[in-house]
Amino acid sequence: MLPDLSEIKARRISARLTQSQLAELSNVSQSLIAKIESGNIEPSFGRAKKLFDCLTRLKLGKEKQAKEVMTKPVKFVKAHESLKKAIKALERHGLSQLPVLDKGKQVGSISEKSILAKINSSPRIDVEKAMAEEAMEEALPTIQTNTPISAINQLLNFNAAVLVVEKGKSVGIITKSNLLEQMLK
Repeated sequence: MLPDLSEIKARRISARLTQSQLAELSNVSQSLIAKIESGNIEPSFGRAKKLFDCLTRLKLGKEKQAKEVMTKPVKFVKAHESLKKAIKALERHGLSQLPVLDKGKQVGSISEKSILAKINSSPRIDVEKAMAEEAMEEALPTIQTNTPISAINQLLNFNAAVLVVEKGKSVGIITKSNLLEQMLK
């Protein structure tokens, strides 16, 4: 379902486009855009979709992408490393979570929250003897370097962080604090 047709004018103005520029970019006539914006015509679904698709592409094109906000290199812990070493890594890097890797692939994540939950659970785990994988949670979602911030923001509503991958290799990580930093810029 498409947005209301009145959105075309608002989005065009927001994108700082003239009717002629939008017509050229969307392969729709300028006169059709003028008639739609004045409410004199109701376009076919196909033509309206062309206009909305064009305006969406323009908006996303201006939006920052994962590669512009990610922290790199990715700090991580190996699944078979000691939990104590994982805790020290969190502390040393000032992080609240880390991806957990096994043979170079992400198999989970570890966080202050997951570690404390395991320490306070029954049976308790011994920090001195336990492996990182014993306090591991689900793997972080992965995204591509060109993922727009709006999509990342949606993922961060349900996850502590997202892992940025390129050609199957982890190249960065994004947390809520990375997005907050961007808002301040």
